[in-house]
Amino acid sequence: MLSGPWLRLAVVSLLGSGVWVWCPVSLGQPPATPPSQGQPRAELVEHLAEQIYQQISQLEEQGNLAAAISLAEYLAVLLYRNLGGSHPLLADALNLIGRLQTEQGNYAAALPLYQRALAIREEILGPEHPEVAFTLNNLANLYRIQGNHQAALPLLQRALAIAEKSLGPRHPEVAITLNNLALLQAEQQNYPQALSLYQRALTILTQAFGESDPYVATVLTNLGTLHQARRDTATALALLQRALAIRLQILPSDHLDIANSLNNLAALYYDQRDYSAALPLYQQSLALVQSRLGTTHPIVATVLTNLALVYWQQGDLNQTLALLKQVQDIEEHNLRQNLVVGSEAYKRNYMTTFRDTTDAVISLHLQVLPASAEATHLALTTILRRKGRLLDFLSQNQARLQRQLAAAEQAKLQQLSQLRTRIARLVFDPVTAPDPSLVSQLRQEADQLEAELSLRSAAFRELTQPVIVRDVQRWIPTDAALVEFIRYRPYNLQTNRFDEPRYGVYVLRATGQPQGKDLGLAVDIDAQVRQAYLRLADPRSPKEALQQAAQALAARLITPIRSWLGQATHLLISPDGELNRIPFPALVDSKGQYLLESYLITLLTSGRELLRMTSPPGAATAPLIVADPSFGDPPQQSFASPSWANIGLPDGFHLTFTPLPGTAQEAQAIKALLPTARLLTRTAATESVVKAATAPQVLHLATHGFFLANWSSKGPWENPLLRSGLALAGVNQRHSTSPADDDGVLTALEVTSMHLHGTALVVLSACDTGRGEVVNGEGVYGLRRAFTLAGARSQVSTLWKVDDQATRDIMVAFYQNLRRGLGITEALRQVQRERSKRESPYYWAAFVASGDWSPLPWRRP
Repeated sequence: MLSGPWLRLAVVSLLGSGVWVWCPVSLGQPPATPPSQGQPRAELVEHLAEQIYQQISQLEEQGNLAAAISLAEYLAVLLYRNLGGSHPLLADALNLIGRLQTEQGNYAAALPLYQRALAIREEILGPEHPEVAFTLNNLANLYRIQGNHQAALPLLQRALAIAEKSLGPRHPEVAITLNNLALLQAEQQNYPQALSLYQRALTILTQAFGESDPYVATVLTNLGTLHQARRDTATALALLQRALAIRLQILPSDHLDIANSLNNLAALYYDQRDYSAALPLYQQSLALVQSRLGTTHPIVATVLTNLALVYWQQGDLNQTLALLKQVQDIEEHNLRQNLVVGSEAYKRNYMTTFRDTTDAVISLHLQVLPASAEATHLALTTILRRKGRLLDFLSQNQARLQRQLAAAEQAKLQQLSQLRTRIARLVFDPVTAPDPSLVSQLRQEADQLEAELSLRSAAFRELTQPVIVRDVQRWIPTDAALVEFIRYRPYNLQTNRFDEPRYGVYVLRATGQPQGKDLGLAVDIDAQVRQAYLRLADPRSPKEALQQAAQALAARLITPIRSWLGQATHLLISPDGELNRIPFPALVDSKGQYLLESYLITLLTSGRELLRMTSPPGAATAPLIVADPSFGDPPQQSFASPSWANIGLPDGFHLTFTPLPGTAQEAQAIKALLPTARLLTRTAATESVVKAATAPQVLHLATHGFFLANWSSKGPWENPLLRSGLALAGVNQRHSTSPADDDGVLTALEVTSMHLHGTALVVLSACDTGRGEVVNGEGVYGLRRAFTLAGARSQVSTLWKVDDQATRDIMVAFYQNLRRGLGITEALRQVQRERSKRESPYYWAAFVASGDWSPLPWRRP
């Protein structure tokens, strides 16, 4: 059986049923009979609230969650207007609406409600009140559902401490927190800890409520799934059957907890390969869930996925494909609804909760139905909807925020930018090791601000239609082909598990059907990538060895799809995984020619990026050229103090930079080609002036770049955007007295706050500017991603260190080609083709073009 929660209903009845809320809440019509007019106003409101809670409870029991939410929202407004914004009853109402929204799968709506309810309860009741623990549990559950285990754990630990202190160690509400904590541990495969917590919770609940209680049944269900995960089938079966018997005995026949038991019992039979027993249980569960939650709830997608796997095992592939299509549509609905919640890290964790279904859809096509047009279409649709999704959402979201926020929100954007700068400044302090706790605190503040600002764009989500293949296809030029690589884990029917990752590739032309195939094990292809990269990035590489490595990789990646490319001369390549590290134009075909001889090659994060290019660019200002910064003399003392070693910094760390005289000549030559450009060099080439730039049509940065690959990914450097950056004026002399926004180190994290919507082209004429930390499905977390987030439509960046004199010559020729009216990718290609006739790829292949390939000034070809 596949591991993880996607095959089973989330077993959270103790929390999901609102144990932490003293009454159920929802919205509908207020009671017809008002309370007695002789009572004080507060008492009148409280009396009316009690009646509304009763109506909400009835609506919830009837399964009418939409009406319940509507009535609860009415109640919240009533309480706010009559009792103020910091009343405990308002916190109760907000908490309840949050729970109901969570049950509906509307996590975006639930999160701020829980957060506000928590703030009110902490303010009014104190930080150690039991009701604070109630809200902490609900908030933690929401984080857990969305895959944010790291955020959920401290909340549950705090809730447990509060409950034990205020209610006693054997109180039922302590047991509920223990159950929720165990569920979190089980999802992280910490089985011994989870077992101990479940057993303690079960003992408390059984003593408090007896053997036949719904809370007891929930813990039994969770224990059963835990034993199933540990391969103790007999114990698991007994526990799950006992839990189902309790629920059938004491709950209404259409209760969701019964659907939960049916689903989990079916999952156990599936594990035992008893598909005839599993199928009817899944079908019963699905009917119950759909009748109570509708057709677009995440739990419906879970049960449909389970059903699809049964049909897959039984060989009914048409039914499998149809069900996975339903799952994909439901998950797209929920992605659109909930991706507005939280910071980028929060969103990234949420995206990972869809990984299994993504891989299942791709596996069905590439491993089982490679010739099926329907399976191919579904697989590519899924990839286009999920690969690069965060980059696409975040870049558009930032553009909306910068254009449309009111003054108060604009101030928050500025505050977020300042927080990112402060974090970067602390991390790159040349003398004092950053305090991890302070960096963590600032990161939490930044995440909170980012989450608040993200919600400001919630209204735009309904304006964004789901990506479909034909929409992407419309924007592929007739002479081009989209080549979409994907790193996936194949689902193994024999083991009921995902196997080792592999690479697949899909090709889409301007007309015709998409085609796709499996390329082989990722570990083998990644090894070839590393070998080719090492050869290409080394000027000493013997030509024969270099050609052999580049040709072998092309044979693995391009030769298998050559016939699908037809007469295409422009490849829009969207790499994945380690493929982001290679310069495709420098690969060698079977005739011994570089691919750039046959193809114009533009890099994309995903094919969905083509849709973003269809939107008109924002207003642009004059080009900006920043070059030849005055780095200053390095200080006498070592930058690495003993304390650095304690937080993961390599021994002998120095972040100092030597002058780049070639960049001054480069900048002057480009200035001659762009006479309206503003040119900043030496001491004027500062970090602050770059960050203050507002949508220059072209932003050219000629300096040192860096990617700190060997730094620890923990603690202060957890965010990979902190480990990529550019060196600017004064970087070697940075110290505590430097200006607050300018230490000479412009990190990728700080770049994300820039205003570049309207910038047609960013040229990163520096070393290593195309490198970063690879995140499967989201590309490279480095400068290239950061400038895209900031709004740049296209970029030229580098994959390794290149001599500044060679860079100068390439850049001048590149801009000359742009002035002739060539497109961005073609302008670079012509320079590279000319140099490839006489130079090693080391000198020209490091430069890669990504994003829009159109000519300047901006117009579509």
